[in-house]
Amino acid sequence: MALLLSVGAVLMLLGRPYAAAPPGMVPVAVGDLTLTPGDLIEEPDQLPDYAAMRDFFARQDTLYSALTGGAEVGFAPAPEMAAEIRVPARPRRLGDLPAPFFFQLGVGALALLIGAWIFALRPRDWGVRMFALTGLCVPVFAMAAAVYSSRFIALPGDLFRGLSGVNHLGAGVFGIGLVGLFLMYPRHLVRPVWLWVPVAVFGIGIALDLTHAVPVKLLDFIVMTQTLLALVLAVVQWVLSRRMPLDRAGLRYLVLATLIGVSCFIGLSVMPVALGLSEQGLLPQGYAFGFFLIMHLGIAMGLARYRVFELDRYAYLVWLWLGSAMLIIGLDALLLMLLHDQPWTSLGLALLVASFVYFPLRQFLFSRFVSTRSVSLAGRMPDILRVAMMPMSDGRDGAWDALLRRIWEPLSIGRPGMAEAAGVDDPSAPHAERATIAEQGLALDLPDCAGVGGRQLRYAAAGRRLFGEDDKALAATLCELVTMIRQSAAAFQRGVTTERDRISRDMHDNIGAQMLSALHSSDAGRKNELLRDALNDLRGIIDAGFTGQFNLQDLMADLRGEAMERLSDHGIRLDWQPLPLPDLPVSLAHGNTLRAVIREAVSNVIRHARCRTMRIAPELHGRELHLVLSDDGSAGASPRLGNGLENMRVRILALRGSISIVEAGPDHGFHIEILVPLDSAEPAPASGAEPAAPLSPGIGAPPPVTP
Repeated sequence: MALLLSVGAVLMLLGRPYAAAPPGMVPVAVGDLTLTPGDLIEEPDQLPDYAAMRDFFARQDTLYSALTGGAEVGFAPAPEMAAEIRVPARPRRLGDLPAPFFFQLGVGALALLIGAWIFALRPRDWGVRMFALTGLCVPVFAMAAAVYSSRFIALPGDLFRGLSGVNHLGAGVFGIGLVGLFLMYPRHLVRPVWLWVPVAVFGIGIALDLTHAVPVKLLDFIVMTQTLLALVLAVVQWVLSRRMPLDRAGLRYLVLATLIGVSCFIGLSVMPVALGLSEQGLLPQGYAFGFFLIMHLGIAMGLARYRVFELDRYAYLVWLWLGSAMLIIGLDALLLMLLHDQPWTSLGLALLVASFVYFPLRQFLFSRFVSTRSVSLAGRMPDILRVAMMPMSDGRDGAWDALLRRIWEPLSIGRPGMAEAAGVDDPSAPHAERATIAEQGLALDLPDCAGVGGRQLRYAAAGRRLFGEDDKALAATLCELVTMIRQSAAAFQRGVTTERDRISRDMHDNIGAQMLSALHSSDAGRKNELLRDALNDLRGIIDAGFTGQFNLQDLMADLRGEAMERLSDHGIRLDWQPLPLPDLPVSLAHGNTLRAVIREAVSNVIRHARCRTMRIAPELHGRELHLVLSDDGSAGASPRLGNGLENMRVRILALRGSISIVEAGPDHGFHIEILVPLDSAEPAPASGAEPAAPLSPGIGAPPPVTP
């Protein structure tokens, strides 16, 4: 359709009389007819009434007849001067058409294509249907105006009047579509059947205008009424959408684009002529039609809701600067009227008002409508720390929601995805892995960074704005910060638990063994010595931690003597196979582990095995110590061996070693094989060990001495 209209417009001008103007000259005569400035006006709507328009069309018909009759065209350096050069007319060619003609064709074609595009996306939306109607009307009035504004001097009177009528019809129906648009977008103010009311009312006015049935021109009144009515409806829509930020953002951008397009067209094309500042607009009408295209693009983006949440702030900025410009122009005009004969006074007052009124007011508006729309974490760090480190039992769930409300002020906070849709507040519901904007800015989805499930915030700032990229970046920063705090707190707690377990195991294995030996010793001196050794071991457990070193040869010799003494007190023989061991330094963690394991094994033999002999065979293979412990007693004598064997396993695994415990059966007892690497690597965390029951804050109570 756009192509057909464009081709039709071109064909209306091709072949008509034309004479190329010499450089620096304008047409002043056609044959014996002298041209007046009124003969060359672009737009007949500039004439005061219908009578003047009919006289203009009759004059055009006379001039066109002279051109087609072979009259020469006279040119002069300025209008109303005697012709200095006369050029015969020839048929007009495609290359003779001016650039504004093609520009207007392009504006009309693009407006039509945009309207068709939006209509194809949402054909059942009445707001889109009204928008598509305006898109259909733009090429109608633009292409008709393109033909008569690009004429060479004159067109046939009937054709000119017909084109002017098409222009009026397109402009009037465009206004009907604009009124219908604000009636139906973003909310339906009336039922669709009521759209026939503006069609009937304005249709009658358009018909009267086309037939010149009344003495005064109606089109200007019709267009002004349509514009005012559209603005009133836009205000109504704005009020009704106060809790619908997505609709309000689209409406704001729509009204903004309309205001820019209309203001620029009127200010640059219509107002200079209306105020008598110029005989023609600052911008030719052909190019001024481009502002309607800007308006159409803006309306299309508002209707399609294309990335509205990113355009929201920029719409405020344009409103601010546009209002500032209007304020400056109005102030300047007021001062010129009041002080027109005192230019220096006017200038001084303008500077004072600009300095002490305009700039502070502009800064206030900027901070009120733009700067304060952003959110930040400034001053929120104490709350973030408190929430991140709060136990679930103390209400972390509610504290997290309260923090989010203080930052974004959403109307509602729920679970993202399926849980919210089903009305179920399920912490296990699916949630986003990172902060994302949902529903075109209506919602912000947060991942489960606080350990209470994901969150979906809806309607930022109590529904006054949409979520934007700044909110998304801030949410990502907040989640990273909370995750880091929680991970640090968890690492600290793991360290506390690990140290507590170490102290508990050392007290169970080492102190327990010493106390057991002292309990069964009949010699008072020996008993005191064992108790002193137990106290020294206790100090070492608390003070030394995992620092310090042992000598492997000396360590094994001490353990052999201790085990032999403890076993002999109970009539059990120790079979320690003496193998040469090197003079090798081992860490305190390795030494404490070997001592605790051998002491625990000896304690088990004493209390449960009912054996005659215990065998201990240490061997060194490279940097790995292989230790075998066994007895010839009754393995099943005790149905429960307590925490002793589990402590052995945890200690060996913490040194990245391995342990094998085999219950061989009657008269064979237990068989334990241990492999421990004696390298300098850091001990692995003792995973799998259950923390001891707390005796007091920060320390674990030792398990029973009996294994």
